[in-house]
Amino acid sequence: MSAGRGRRLARGGRRGCLPIVAGIVAIAAALWLFWSFRDKLAPPPALKGKVLYVHAIDVGQGDSHLIVTPERKAVLIDAGSAEDGPRVVAFLRRLDIRELDLAVATHPHADHIGGMGYVLEAVKVKSFLDSGQEHTTLTYRRMLEAVKKHVGRITIAKAGQRFILDNGIALSVLGPRQPWLQNVSGSDLNANSILLRLDYGNFSMLFTGDAEDETEARLLSDEAPIDVKALKVAHHGSRHSTKELFLRAAKPEIAIISCGATNRYGHPAQATLDRLRRAGVTLYRTDLHGDITIAANGEGRIVTTARQAADADLWRGRRPEASNDSGDDLPGRPSGQ
Repeated sequence: MSAGRGRRLARGGRRGCLPIVAGIVAIAAALWLFWSFRDKLAPPPALKGKVLYVHAIDVGQGDSHLIVTPERKAVLIDAGSAEDGPRVVAFLRRLDIRELDLAVATHPHADHIGGMGYVLEAVKVKSFLDSGQEHTTLTYRRMLEAVKKHVGRITIAKAGQRFILDNGIALSVLGPRQPWLQNVSGSDLNANSILLRLDYGNFSMLFTGDAEDETEARLLSDEAPIDVKALKVAHHGSRHSTKELFLRAAKPEIAIISCGATNRYGHPAQATLDRLRRAGVTLYRTDLHGDITIAANGEGRIVTTARQAADADLWRGRRPEASNDSGDDLPGRPSGQ
């Protein structure tokens, strides 16, 4: 009987050890996973000092960028299409921005100004900057009505204008200038987009709207200060811009493309991606990364994205399904859609 009890106790002892062993294995596995993926799990290091933020808001096949200074001055450059207005306003409210010091309509195409009326209804805007290019669409007329109602007056952009946002932070207008570019390879409205350069310490960024090849050529001939750290790639990565000579002069280290994941226009174009890759930039795309944020303190910078993107996808262009990639209203669609 004594021996039997001993055997039963021994078997019970082995059963008692199993949960302990399983626990040790689970802890070891968790530690292995933590150390394997610690770089992915860890939040990005915080920048010290006064931080400037540039947000590329994911509005699909459109453009919308937000600048927020250390003193909470806010500038909105474009607002996507009409259906993107609520998303842009939600983005502003998430950052507790109730007032825009400046709103910019780079040019009057629906994928850049469609959401602007909604923004003007929801957020106080002190000043409004327009390219001076008129359009015939309902979208454009609605934007003008909203500006008249909520802002009162429009400032027409001219090369040489400068907006001091904070002490040491400036937004300079590089274009358009007269005479207007006409009969260009793509769209005259695109070619005369507002071009903006943002400067803060050793950080600089160029916002190009839907600039065309001819726009870039004019900047080069004017010897405009286009050498920057970051570039908002023109026209959603269209084949009509971001040419070799321009990239050599700009020398960007970061490039951001704003485009839709299911767009019909072949944005970004493979040829444009190839040129950017040869230029050695670090590339970000809203169709793959979602919202993109650059944080800069005048000395260093950090880029964060809403999603990860595979390198193979990053450098792969899209095939066009529509012949019109100007950003204008497509034939057969109601004006302003």
